[in-house]
Amino acid sequence: MTIRALFALVLALLAPLAARRDGTGVIALLTWLSLSTSAQAANLAPGAYVSAGHTVYIGVRHDPPEPPSNDFFDPTSQRTGDLQPTPDLRLQCALQEEPHVIEAPQGKLGFSLYRAGDAPRAAVILVHGNDPETREMGFIVPFFVCNGVNVISYDQRGVGASSGDWLLNGPSQRAGDVEAIYDAMQGDRHVAPRRVGIWGFSNGGWTAPLVSVHRPLAFMILKSAPTQSLLQNIDYEVEQSLRRHEAQEASAQALSLWHAFERSLEGTVPWSDTRRLYDADAKQPWFQYSLMPDLGISIPPPPAKIAGLRRFITYDPTQTLLSVTTPTLALYGALDRNVDAADSAAHLREYLGRAADRDVTIRMYPDAGHQLIVSRSGYNGDPLPPERFVADYPQIMLSWLAQRGFTGQRLR
Repeated sequence: MTIRALFALVLALLAPLAARRDGTGVIALLTWLSLSTSAQAANLAPGAYVSAGHTVYIGVRHDPPEPPSNDFFDPTSQRTGDLQPTPDLRLQCALQEEPHVIEAPQGKLGFSLYRAGDAPRAAVILVHGNDPETREMGFIVPFFVCNGVNVISYDQRGVGASSGDWLLNGPSQRAGDVEAIYDAMQGDRHVAPRRVGIWGFSNGGWTAPLVSVHRPLAFMILKSAPTQSLLQNIDYEVEQSLRRHEAQEASAQALSLWHAFERSLEGTVPWSDTRRLYDADAKQPWFQYSLMPDLGISIPPPPAKIAGLRRFITYDPTQTLLSVTTPTLALYGALDRNVDAADSAAHLREYLGRAADRDVTIRMYPDAGHQLIVSRSGYNGDPLPPERFVADYPQIMLSWLAQRGFTGQRLR
């Protein structure tokens, strides 16, 4: 489709909104969809910018091997996604970055403190999901920093300045990395030492509670955090993937293969049995949707990797969650296909209640999936156009933090 044809199609689709002038209709959307070359996406420093009279947060994402790119969040329309070339951006809040490399128990660990100004402020450590991400985690960094909370973000193991292999680290090892960063930043003059909290997304929701019971965190924010064991979560994801591709009749067979793989890691099933099952299943049309191909390792894995995979796959968060007393905000999408949101939210409330955590807020969004993007189905990559977050995310994090005295002056 040509640029001219695409622009005409957008105009036609948005014509019913043309009468609106409040920044949430066609004028604001066409500003974002402008194809002007006066500003180039993917070359903007992270920060808060002014566009069309309102604040827009622009960050840098870097998920190797993909090159760095800009993403954005527009609170006026809740729009998000990859930033298109946009003609009228003016920087309103610039970020300052302090890069660090420390020697942690598992080797070198690279991270940065992102701040605005020199005064000591509350800080939040961002914890990755199960991805090879760098410390550049997109618009969420300037969103926090430009609203009064400094950000500490790190390179996942084996990425950027961090040594090792992220895939072979279970939640306990990942928590050890975050704890090393927490300890290293306690003496930083830009960080209020008793006002450091944590934000964990997806798999990071297994890591963050571990940190909260090992360090005196001021707060914890969980986004799409599982409370099932990792093995139970794998079963849920496999079933959802097969359902998406109308291959749910193969669920039992696919799960049998996964269970055989897990038991071989534990040493209770010979690898030769799992290999025979794998070779037979790999010929089936449903195999490509079983998530097993995404594992990216041989069967059996190299001996050096078996211990790491065992640490990762056998984790169960129950006992940790029964010890959490940190003030907690947990956010879920009811349509989540990566985490059983209903089960996780219910168990989180139960476990933290039994742990006597007296400050727990859990929010369930009925029309959202794993990323809290408005969606028809909840599957990743299937947003309800235009791509946008649910009504009060990520703003709910700021209001929750403000109620507890952690934010400074807020932008619009």
